[in-house]
Amino acid sequence: MAHKHSVARPAIVVIVAAALLLVALPDNAKQWAPEFLRKPSIHLGLDLAGGTQLDFRISEQELEQQKAAILLEIDTLERTGENADRLALLQLQLRTIEEQQRTIVEAIRTVLERRINAMGVSETSITPSYVGNEKHLLVQCPGVVDVQECIEIVGKTIQLEFKEEFAEATEEHTAKVREDAAQAYRRITQSGETLAVVGEDYSNILGVMYDPDARFFESELPATLQPLWNAAAGKIVYAEGTLRVPMEQEDGSMAEEDIPGIYIAERIGPITQTGRTINNAQIAFDVLDAESDEMKHESHENIVLDANVPVRVISTLRSMQPGDLMATEELEDGTARILFLRSYTAGTETMAASHILIAYEGALSAEADITRTKEEALALAQDVRQQLETGADFVELATRYSSGPSAAQGGSLGTFGRGDMVPAFEEAAFTLETGELSEPIETPFGYHIIRSDQAPSAASDTASYEELVISGEESATRAEEIVAQLWRGDVRKMEEQIPVRMLFFSLLPTGWKDTPLDGKHFRSATVTLDPTSNLPVVQINFTDEGGRMFQELTGRNIGKRIAIFVGGQLVSAPTVQSEISGGSAIITGSRNIREAQELARDLNTGAIPAPIFLSGQRTIEATLGAAALATSLKAALIGIIILMLYMIVIYRFLGLIADMALTLYALLFFTFLKLPLFLFTDNHIVLTLAGMAGIILSIGMAVDANVLIFERIREELKKGKLLKTAVRTGFHGAWPSIRDGNVSTFITCMILFFIGTSIVRGFAITLATGVLLSMFTAIVITHWILTKIAESPIAARTELFGVAQSREENNSF
Repeated sequence: MAHKHSVARPAIVVIVAAALLLVALPDNAKQWAPEFLRKPSIHLGLDLAGGTQLDFRISEQELEQQKAAILLEIDTLERTGENADRLALLQLQLRTIEEQQRTIVEAIRTVLERRINAMGVSETSITPSYVGNEKHLLVQCPGVVDVQECIEIVGKTIQLEFKEEFAEATEEHTAKVREDAAQAYRRITQSGETLAVVGEDYSNILGVMYDPDARFFESELPATLQPLWNAAAGKIVYAEGTLRVPMEQEDGSMAEEDIPGIYIAERIGPITQTGRTINNAQIAFDVLDAESDEMKHESHENIVLDANVPVRVISTLRSMQPGDLMATEELEDGTARILFLRSYTAGTETMAASHILIAYEGALSAEADITRTKEEALALAQDVRQQLETGADFVELATRYSSGPSAAQGGSLGTFGRGDMVPAFEEAAFTLETGELSEPIETPFGYHIIRSDQAPSAASDTASYEELVISGEESATRAEEIVAQLWRGDVRKMEEQIPVRMLFFSLLPTGWKDTPLDGKHFRSATVTLDPTSNLPVVQINFTDEGGRMFQELTGRNIGKRIAIFVGGQLVSAPTVQSEISGGSAIITGSRNIREAQELARDLNTGAIPAPIFLSGQRTIEATLGAAALATSLKAALIGIIILMLYMIVIYRFLGLIADMALTLYALLFFTFLKLPLFLFTDNHIVLTLAGMAGIILSIGMAVDANVLIFERIREELKKGKLLKTAVRTGFHGAWPSIRDGNVSTFITCMILFFIGTSIVRGFAITLATGVLLSMFTAIVITHWILTKIAESPIAARTELFGVAQSREENNSF
């Protein structure tokens, strides 16, 4: 049995050592090894791998509003003593919101962690931080140096919302907007919060616009905000006014509209001189005109394009669309022109005519007393035309026989252009010469006899445009260069500009109003194909309560639209055809399968339970991280070499043994960094620069226990004890000091880990790991090696251990 134990233990040690060695090998040296041995790797932090750190502020504005509304209703019910069941429900809701506020940081941290893991960044560090009353989360994304990518994925507030149509500016809506604006103003002026924080809190609300850094030239600053121009920085302005915004018209064109609302704004910096890019052609041409004597700006309003306008200018204008900017070729006078077309009206062909309309029963606009048939109407029209041919008076016959309002004017229709009349009438009329009569022409109104009072003639085109005349040599080439300069935005004008932070509450409805159905009732999202259009759609499934709410929502909005918002963006607004049961809905609007998959992923990785806003960011390039890692490894290597040499010089053979233990300590530490914590979890030690400092410090502490043991052993050897006895006595005597020193250091590490920030925690975890491993190598490994040496002939050579003994001393025991 003893023989079996003597074989089994070394075999186990060899197997474990071989596995540790394989794990510690570089990745490129173990491609042949099994997956479980190739998979472990060092997980580097932000400062060693490069990446992005984001500081997100958590907004509790929505929760506070919900709590305030519930408290107000509770107070009303308690005063009236009515509806005890409703009161109990409200108190339960209040406790739920308060509990949500207590756990909001951890809830958002969990969601962000899922988001980042979905990015393939599993070594992230998310640390809570508190600035006054504000709650923040510091998010590190090692390996992700694209800041915008990290912000867009991590910082999405994926709120799933369903909204009903609402387009009427009711008194109730206006009163609510005013109250929201007043409440925001009170938070700034009475509660001491900043406009930056309040603006972020309100920015997710429909109908509210927040701009943290709007830049205005004096001519562009809204009239309501003009007091800011001469105000001190930080001065808050609260006033009603209008906000000019671009709006898409029914024909697809863009036009600016003034939206009434309430401003809360402040000046955030000094007035500066800024080169302003001129986007207005009239102003740009004026600037260029002032810069050179060879340029002249002319403005033309509703100009008839006739012989007074150069032919090449006319042909260029005809090839343009309103809003186009174009240069002409060189004209006969040696100049070239740059044209900006504001409007263009093509000349139309016009004529003057009279007619006699013979209507029949059933024709359009036929009077009730007309009973003639269609055949009778045609016969009458032919008879009337025959009378006109023999000299009858047109006005008299029109007054007697013609239907419609023109009869009172003797049949006169006045002047009209192409497209004004029905096709059959127009086709016949525009072929007539002055005074010529047509044959009876059939239209839906009856039969017409048309007389041309004025033969057709074409009117000239008209245009409104800005013109910059370029004279001098190579005018056409210079004109082309200036057009390119204008398109690049290189025409600039120095003007004063003011930076403003502003929050705007629109008094006009946004077209939608909130419903109780939102992301809290969401269960899952999957990507499917629409069987009709074959386009990818996202099918969302609700909880049981959400399914009932969705059924009620669709039931009361049949024939109306329901909007689906994700992250504050309108993604779909289908018209409800019938009540929908079953607890599921379809989100359309994805342009491809990848876009649909990203939307489904965002929803499934979790809706952030409260809005978060980016307060700060820091990026470390991968090259800087690599440099920091190389420097740290170099420092660790130099420290180990110096320490090994020192131990050999001072303790000789004992120092060599300590170096062996130190080498094994380094191997174990490196292996431990690659393995998951506690071996069966998905968490790893993320190595940071502070962690490297902990490792370097732990290297020195790794031989501390050996120093204590060796000094006690040498004391015993000097007393003449045998090495075997000295080893046993030395370890026994040194253990209390080793235990107390290392345990106190370990306790300090635990305190730093639980109360420190991510940087301090990285230092604490590596130092604590080093302490534990150093105790293991000193107490177990070093002790085992010295025990084996004490049983060998080397034990008699005490000079190898730094002790010179006399012969008499050698006989003592």
